[in-house]
Parts: sequence; structure tokens; C-alpha cells
Amino acid sequence: MVLQPLLPVFDIGRVLIRWEPRRGLARFLADEAAIDRFMAETDFTTWHGRQDAGRSVAEAVAEASRRFPHYAHVLAGFYEHYAESLPGEVPGTRAIFEALAARGPVYGLSNFSRELFDRIAPSYPFLGAFTGLVLSADERLNKPDPRIYRALCARYGLSPERLVFIDDIEANVAAARAEGMAGIVFTDAAALAAALRVHGLAW
Repeated sequence: MVLQPLLPVFDIGRVLIRWEPRRGLARFLADEAAIDRFMAETDFTTWHGRQDAGRSVAEAVAEASRRFPHYAHVLAGFYEHYAESLPGEVPGTRAIFEALAARGPVYGLSNFSRELFDRIAPSYPFLGAFTGLVLSADERLNKPDPRIYRALCARYGLSPERLVFIDDIEANVAAARAEGMAGIVFTDAAALAAALRVHGLAW
């Protein structure tokens, strides 16, 4: 019996597109120390994660303006100039992604606000090559919640044992493995290419 090759599932931020929120915040805050204070006081990672889980930007900014009035302009401006936090492609991974997409199905699973994704996607037209894409905001679930991996499989009729999931966050990869998928913790394009070949994917 000939085994079918695994199907790749890509995260987007810090795998295909650079995600550097501090770069976006630098427009509004004086220096790295000020950014550190802002991120700690607002619990920025958790706050932004709620947009990834489906909260609208307008609702997020309104809440932040009530809780952190001295930072209201920062939080509103961050999303007004959101593209500054996504300053281009991660070197080398687009070529791998496109080569795999030319040979067969390629899926995506990303923690991403739908309204922000739709805003930036035209700048990265290669993202249109996904065979299927699940965004956390549409599911109102963020990785590593196991239900979001199950949603990917259910939506596209996939068996987890046939998938290899690629993400820069180890906890997200661990959750995928717990669901029966193979997993690769992304560090750079060269290491990704080598890991994919170990899993039988070549191009």
C-alpha cells in the first residue's frame, strides 16, 4: 500500500508574515521602555488576543478607552496603522508555501482577527492559494483550544493523521499533536524545509 503524503497546515503570523506589534506601537510611544510599560499595563497580548477571538476593533478600542484613557490614542492608532505591525513576509517561507500549493492541497489555521485579515490580505495575494483557511475570529476560538483544530478537520473533511501543522508557538503545535496531527515548531525557512522533508513532503 502506498501511503499518501501528509497535507501541510500553515499558521500565518511569524510563519508566513512577520508579526511585530512593537514596531506598530513605536509610532506612539517614545522608546522601548515606554513600550514595555504599555504592554505590561494593558496586558497587550491578552487584549489583542480577544480581537483574534472575534471581538471587533471598535469594541476593543472603546473598552480600552474606558480602562486606559491615557493610552486610548495608542490603542486606536495601533489598529488604524495596523499594517506597520506586519512589515512583510517571513524570509523564505512564501517560496515553500507556493511550491507546496502548486503540488497539492495546503491549509491554514491562524489566530487572526477577520476584519484585520481582510484588511491586510490584499497586500499578500499569495495567501489566496490556501485550499482552505480557518481563522480564529470566525470560530471565536484561539489556538491552542483543541476545538479549533477539530473545526479545521470538520470543515474540510480532513483526518488529523494526514496533517502536519506548522506554527511558531510550541503550545499550539503541542495541541495539534494531541489531536493526532504531526507538528513542526517553526524557527526559519531552512529548518522548515528540512522538517517537511522528514515528513515526506518535497517540492
